[in-house]
Amino acid sequence: LKKWYKFKQKKMAQQFDSHWYIRFGWLNEPFTSLNQLNDLYEIHSPQKFTFADSFYAKQDERHYIFFEEVDDQHPVGFLSVIEIFIDGTYSKPKTILKLDYHLSYPCIFQVENDWYMIPETQANKTIELWTCTDFPLVWEKHSNIIEGIEAVDTTPLYHDGMWYLFTSTRRDCKKFGDRLDIFYTEDILNPNWQEHPKNPVCKGHQQLRMAGKPFKYQGKLVRPSQDSLKRYGGNIELKEIVQLSPTAYQEQLITLILPDWNTQDDGCHTINVEDDFVVLDAIRLSAKASI
Repeated sequence: LKKWYKFKQKKMAQQFDSHWYIRFGWLNEPFTSLNQLNDLYEIHSPQKFTFADSFYAKQDERHYIFFEEVDDQHPVGFLSVIEIFIDGTYSKPKTILKLDYHLSYPCIFQVENDWYMIPETQANKTIELWTCTDFPLVWEKHSNIIEGIEAVDTTPLYHDGMWYLFTSTRRDCKKFGDRLDIFYTEDILNPNWQEHPKNPVCKGHQQLRMAGKPFKYQGKLVRPSQDSLKRYGGNIELKEIVQLSPTAYQEQLITLILPDWNTQDDGCHTINVEDDFVVLDAIRLSAKASI
């Protein structure tokens, strides 16, 4: 099956160009059905470069999407922000963080009234915490959460009085998506990070990498994760967090998000839900121009 998928991907690459783009919208009700993902606004890079790893923030009744951008000028990924509006229009992207190592997955969150971000910085072998000094454009380094580690898509969750970090490493496995690790602390700003005694709390094959922040779905706390079995960023799994404590972890699969809202889309790998708002990314195929 794996060889068949690889053969199919090779054939598709010969016939199609592809790019990651952003889908977003207000649902006007809680997110309870995958059908709600069908009719969303789209944001594409004008040059069909990468707009991916999208996260949402609301500040002073204004709405923003933070995301990874890739173009032909900067050799590695960098982070940008777009302001979005209720009618589906949006501002031009503005760069918020561009370094000499790859950045992606701008996971933003609030502690009290302040905004923080944990971007993916595995190329620097760090998990980094950044703080916003002038929202949404100006960010400065707060601290290194963990050093000397290759970890991707690190995602915080405050649960029952404790901060948890969900992340994927390549410790004793081939792919980042092969395992899920958790670290925990009482205070994320003055931390004493402890490794979960059950690490890896989940182990498998390319289906465990985080795909956004945990959120409520049909009344359950779910963890979105990437399913990259058929291709990188093939689809998203929603897994209910059944048990989470400093000594235990258990999850179970609830449903799959497949990119079936458009026949030209071939994958999705990040989703974020805040109240009645949803934003996710997807990969769009377009036929190559004949020579």
